[in-house]
Amino acid sequence: MKTRSTTIVWGAILIGFAALFLVGTFVDLSGFSGGVVTAVAVASLGGMLVLAGIIAAVVRSGRNSESAPAHDESA
Repeated sequence: MKTRSTTIVWGAILIGFAALFLVGTFVDLSGFSGGVVTAVAVASLGGMLVLAGIIAAVVRSGRNSESAPAHDESA
């Protein structure tokens, strides 16, 4: 299965907007400048993508090691 980067990018953008709106409902963001809010949002989204990549790599390596055929070393 081929990963499509455009799907990941649009998903990350939507998650970023959703997170911004969610935080905006609980926290008054009027005291912060737009640049600070944008920087924190981009850094948080980047951290989530890195974490998702690490989790995907661990899951993939676990899946590959389970499906790999066992080698018989006695022959």
